[in-house]
Amino acid sequence: MKSKILVLASTLLAAASAWGQPAAPLSFEVASVKQVTPNGAQPDRRVTVGPSRIDFPGVTLWYCISYAYGMKSYQMSGPGWLRQARYEIQANGPAGATREDLPRMMQTLLRDRFQLQTHQETRDITVLLLTPDKDGPKLKDAAPGSGDGQGGAQVAMSASETGGERLEIHSGAMSTLANTLTGLLGRPVVDQTGLAGRYDFTLDFSRTETAGSNATGGFNEPPALPPPPPGAEPGVSIYNSIRELGLRLVPQKRPMPVLVIDRANKEPIAN
Repeated sequence: MKSKILVLASTLLAAASAWGQPAAPLSFEVASVKQVTPNGAQPDRRVTVGPSRIDFPGVTLWYCISYAYGMKSYQMSGPGWLRQARYEIQANGPAGATREDLPRMMQTLLRDRFQLQTHQETRDITVLLLTPDKDGPKLKDAAPGSGDGQGGAQVAMSASETGGERLEIHSGAMSTLANTLTGLLGRPVVDQTGLAGRYDFTLDFSRTETAGSNATGGFNEPPALPPPPPGAEPGVSIYNSIRELGLRLVPQKRPMPVLVIDRANKEPIAN
């Protein structure tokens, strides 16, 4: 009887000890990580995410960190090489893993294979408030049948030889316009118009006003536009094009979380 009591006590003690320990971080079951040349990725392969695996061909570490921590480029701070060196990462999660688990698995992979160290702090960041102009919006309702054919918006961009750009959005909500402007300008654009309809937008703008490489390159962000050709004309200001829609972009400082990359190894630990 005494022996049974001791066994039971030991079992309870072990269980209590296990309960007091932090849970093991989520991690991929199998992962391959290797550095590649800028043009080393196979051109027919695209980034694939989910449901329980990732395939990142020829991506930067900046891109991976943005995906892992759910941060936009304007919320990240780190050395320039993070945007330059390229890697090929293929990884599979354990049985039962979901798409929602993958970013945390990527965090573990970055810590294990690149010795990534980060911290988060709050900084004042300039946001742009998208608001109606003093005379009110001058918007064109979406034409019947416009959009992507599946109930969503269609976004297209074209460029002239002189460096001017044109953005066309068909059947876009105001959130579509705000998100597209966020990618172009490299700073958060917050919709405060109060408009709930769908519209067709045409915006001309100068490539010199766009975000450039310092504010792009993260997960689900558009690539940076190339610089305008030598001798290009200044072009139309995107702020003036917004005013022609009866809207305006108002800068305002707001505190936002920023992920600071303290350390990362350029060469990953071998597979």
